[in-house]
Amino acid sequence: MSELQLTDAEANALHGTTDSDTDLKYHSPGDASYFTEGQRQRHRLLTLAKAISNSLRVFRDGALTFGVRAGSAGDGEATYSYAGSAGNALTDDATNYIYLDIDSAALRLVCNATGLPGASTTPHIPLATIITAGGSYDCDDITDLRASAVFALRSAMTAANLNTLVAGAASNADALHEHGLAGLNDAAQDMIPQLDLTGTDDADGTGTMAIQVEDAAGNNLAAQFRVRCWLSTSYEGAPVAEADFSVITGTELREITADADYEVISDATGLVVMNIDVADDDTYYVMAEVNGRIYSGPVAITGN
Repeated sequence: MSELQLTDAEANALHGTTDSDTDLKYHSPGDASYFTEGQRQRHRLLTLAKAISNSLRVFRDGALTFGVRAGSAGDGEATYSYAGSAGNALTDDATNYIYLDIDSAALRLVCNATGLPGASTTPHIPLATIITAGGSYDCDDITDLRASAVFALRSAMTAANLNTLVAGAASNADALHEHGLAGLNDAAQDMIPQLDLTGTDDADGTGTMAIQVEDAAGNNLAAQFRVRCWLSTSYEGAPVAEADFSVITGTELREITADADYEVISDATGLVVMNIDVADDDTYYVMAEVNGRIYSGPVAITGN
């Protein structure tokens, strides 16, 4: 793999300039302060490198031992510090897997010759692998794995993980909420109120219209709702004032047109009942509106 370097002209153009992101100065040929500026530059580079590059870095400190630099990591809720360690034993003639996991609310160093754990079962930070042979290893036998923790896939959830969240009787998700499709449907349908209208003729020139607020599945919603109700002589028609159109169950909030059009607050069971008292036998329609949706229910009044 070949990477293009700066051309001579591009490199020379940097003489005497300062990098805006790091404040590092590029030296000019013959600069009398070359050595001093060089020390400043090395100090700045080391400072920049220590923050990430040296944190939790695995290094060689013996024929069959390794060390880990100090560092810290967080899980989104807490930050854990690792003080660093040295002289950690390796298995000879093997690939050694080195990582940190959480034990008793602290980072714990683990080294084995079997492999890294699954992230879905054991949260951990992969640090490195070291291949040993014949009682020793070289620096080049260390493979740094920390980038896999920094550059993680945005989603590594498997179908098995999803099934556990949806229906796993022993999953942590069950303790938090019902995540199955049925649970999502229940939550959604409660947010979509609709109305069921039932008309009753009392056969004496009067009748009633029961208006029940339901969820999207047709279950009664036991809560108070604001419902607009009006009486008409045609389906979805304009309000028509009769002898009496008034609230029996619920609370009148606003009279828009006397004996014809009202805003009503339902009772705690989501029910509104309107009284209908008319002068002529006919089929009347009660319109009811909730959340912008209009419903129409007929009732044939007799007995006048």
